Amino acid sequence: MTASTAPAFMPLFRSWFETARIADTLGAAGVAASDDNLLAELDLGPMVEAEARLLKHAPSSATEAACLLEIVRQNIADSGRSDSLDARALEAVQIWLADFAVGAGQGAAVNRLLQPPL
Repeated sequence: MTASTAPAFMPLFRSWFETARIADTLGAAGVAASDDNLLAELDLGPMVEAEARLLKHAPSSATEAACLLEIVRQNIADSGRSDSLDARALEAVQIWLADFAVGAGQGAAVNRLLQPPL
C-alpha cells in the first residue's frame, strides 16, 4: 500500500480541514442568529471550492483515501451534500481499496471483493 500522495492534495486538504475545525469550534449553528456571528463575515467560498476539488479526486494512496473519508464523514454528519460529491468520493475510495486488495478489474468494487479468489 502506498503512502505517498499527490503534491497538491495534502495542502488543500489541510486548509479545508483547518477551516472546518475553526467553523466547528465557533459553533456555526449556535451563532447563526447572533449579531456576534463570526461566520457571517467569513467567506467560505474557497472552502466550498476546495471541498469539491478534493471530493472529485481519486485517491492514489492510503493517506488520501483516509482524508477523503474524513470529508465524507463530516458531510454525512451534516446530512450529506446536495450535489452527491460525498457519495462520489466514497465510491472512489472503495474502488481504490478494492484495486489494492484484489487488483483492478471490472464491476463494482464490493462485488470484486466478494468474489472468491481464482
